[in-house]
Amino acid sequence: MKFSLALILCSYIVDSCIPPYIYPAQFNSEYECLKKGYTESLIKLEEIGEIEVNSNRLYIKFLCYEDEAQEQDT
Repeated sequence: MKFSLALILCSYIVDSCIPPYIYPAQFNSEYECLKKGYTESLIKLEEIGEIEVNSNRLYIKFLCYEDEAQEQDT
């Protein structure tokens, strides 16, 4: 079973999110996927910066999901 990671950038001000970014790597466990999700969310938050995050009330959410297409290919 393989897992994929989707990162989603949202704003409380406009009450919406942009389409998810699908992380290019796949993971062998949900645990590894979740660890990467937290790490990548923090990296992206720091890239965006405090001023932009605060002024647009941005937040990042993520999810790990079983990649069914990958399962069918194997």
